[in-house]
Amino acid sequence: MFLSDNMLALVFLFSAGLVLGLGDAVIALLGRRSARQPVSGDAPASHQAKQGTPTMGGLLLVAVAFVITVAFTLLAALDERQRVRLLAVAGTLLLAGIVGFLDDLGKARRKQNKAGLSERVKLAGQVLVAALFLFVIGQTEQAGITTVVAVFGRNIDFGILYYALGVLYLCGFGNAVNFTDGLDGLAAGTTLITTLSLAVLALLNESAAVTPEVSIFYLSVAGACAGFLWFNAHPARVFMGDTGSLALGMGVAAAAIAAKQETLLLVVGAVYLMEIGSMMIQRYVFKWRRIRRGIEYAKANRVFRRAPLHHHFEELGWPETRVVARFWVMALMAAAVGAALAPLLSPYTVTVVAP
Repeated sequence: MFLSDNMLALVFLFSAGLVLGLGDAVIALLGRRSARQPVSGDAPASHQAKQGTPTMGGLLLVAVAFVITVAFTLLAALDERQRVRLLAVAGTLLLAGIVGFLDDLGKARRKQNKAGLSERVKLAGQVLVAALFLFVIGQTEQAGITTVVAVFGRNIDFGILYYALGVLYLCGFGNAVNFTDGLDGLAAGTTLITTLSLAVLALLNESAAVTPEVSIFYLSVAGACAGFLWFNAHPARVFMGDTGSLALGMGVAAAAIAAKQETLLLVVGAVYLMEIGSMMIQRYVFKWRRIRRGIEYAKANRVFRRAPLHHHFEELGWPETRVVARFWVMALMAAAVGAALAPLLSPYTVTVVAP
């Protein structure tokens, strides 16, 4: 095995321990640098109390997960291809974090939630990061199955189309986790559950198509999220910001691609998909109703009281802590469903079926 069970446990513990040990100092530094959260006008009125909370805590989360991943990648008994693929995943986390940091920096300096990078610039940065990762993965193709995706027991080779879908996949999850990061502890706790589940499933899969060494990354992220929750649980002392949420989303999606768990993440990460799905439904149904029936009708007949989905439940009167706890329960249930379906959602064999 590339790492002993004890060493794998250390990946998680070192990552969590570093975040816990450095958290107070980093929060104080962010406060002194005026890296504080401007509350979005789209958030419920109760969120105004969060105004001024230090943000960009994702700097600590991303830095620790990156350093621990790189350190244990170099310590593990991996071949060159495995190291390159794992370092590419860690690099995606870091680069996506930089895109998020630039967005957070603009918001903090101008003290406006929408004063960061424009949507086009932000998306262009994500596309560039995604394309770079997929280029590296394409250069380290393993046994001709890089473009193969397991879909309910069938291994389908998407060929060159895989890379276009891969960009969409990476950017989609980056934005999905970004939307999930709207309540204290929601994104960190959900990602902790998701990455621990994917790490275990990667280690249990003995197929030559799967790269279990990616569990080093999953456990690094899980440990960092666990440590971050100490400070981010309600009432949060620090937010991860786009620095953390974009990095987590794109990093976990990159790991799923490297581990050939693309479809498995769609199940285990169901909470992320619910969040981004609610945003898309709210936006496009509103536009359609505005065109068909007018702006007043569209405003009075929204699908959700507020999007993303966690805000809808707040508007229904659920306390923030209840919403977060129940979303964590849904994440656990999604992980259980993913475990049950894992033989159908990851390539246990390398037999290829044409799309």
